[in-house]
Amino acid sequence: MTVNEERLLVDDVVTALTAPQQEGQPAQDLRGQMERAADEFDKRTALAFGRALVDSLCEDPADVRRLEALLILGLAHPHILGLYQVSLAAEGRRLSVLLENCGEHERARSILELLAQHAPNDRSIQQDLSSMARRFGEVDELIERCLLRADEEVAADNPMEAIAWLQEILLHDQTRRDVARMIRDLRFAEVEKTQLKQRRNRLAGVLMAVSAVISLLFVREWRIFEQYGALPALASSTADTPRAHELNERLAGLDQLLAKNQLWLGMFSVTRERRDLQREADKLANSASERNLRLEKIAYQRQAMAESARLKGLDAVTQVRLGDALFQFERSLDLGALDWDRRSRISANIVAIEELLEQRK
Repeated sequence: MTVNEERLLVDDVVTALTAPQQEGQPAQDLRGQMERAADEFDKRTALAFGRALVDSLCEDPADVRRLEALLILGLAHPHILGLYQVSLAAEGRRLSVLLENCGEHERARSILELLAQHAPNDRSIQQDLSSMARRFGEVDELIERCLLRADEEVAADNPMEAIAWLQEILLHDQTRRDVARMIRDLRFAEVEKTQLKQRRNRLAGVLMAVSAVISLLFVREWRIFEQYGALPALASSTADTPRAHELNERLAGLDQLLAKNQLWLGMFSVTRERRDLQREADKLANSASERNLRLEKIAYQRQAMAESARLKGLDAVTQVRLGDALFQFERSLDLGALDWDRRSRISANIVAIEELLEQRK
């Protein structure tokens, strides 16, 4: 349907939206009018209707028929009113008040019911319906409506909203012990849910903290493992001196590693290794000490034998046994230490004896 927007009259728009389909027929209810507007008017026509109605209502906001036509158009084409910054719920509630003031109670109720279906989460519309039922003395219907809304809120996992609807029932009928019990059960369930959520949050916090600690421990363990791998290694040498040097270097590295890191998972194996290496180092040290003692003893014995041979050589010289004296002096040099202070004198005696023996030939 195409309409010239410039020549469009507001009354024609109201008639097009609210009049029956055929002359002589009764007017349709709001739902029927909304469905017909959605089917018969395209987007362009709806936009023109909306502009005309909004402009006219700006001049006369209390015109019930034009406001009703605007509401029908808004329900049929919800995007239209948004273009003019008009709230469908607010205008619908205002229309309901105007209709009720005009004595059209049923039409005012149908307006709110249609709006409630259009915006089920708008609590203000539900409150208007409850207030209207209370004014008309329809307590039973009000209670049924509140129970229905409470069930819907419970199904949507909104217990506090459900409690608000149940409390609305108690305002009108305080004898409903079943409603009071439902409120108590919902509050208890909500408290349990809150406590469970808090426990879960605490558990999640603990798990996050434990995870962070484990991550830090893992990083620390890996760093210590790298430091351990960088320590001087032991070669396969079996010689005592090189082996002792390598042992001392690795022991020093292990001591430094243990001093820098007081406690970690691999500490016990490192401590055990250090203990074993220390035993081996002590064993090598004891073996070297014993060997040095033996060498010192042998050196002392050789020095004593060298001194004895020197004295025997001197005794042979006094007895003019030059051959025996030469033998004892040479033996004394062989047995004596290289830094022996008597070595030079003994060498001179040997030279002198050899010259005498040569002269006797």
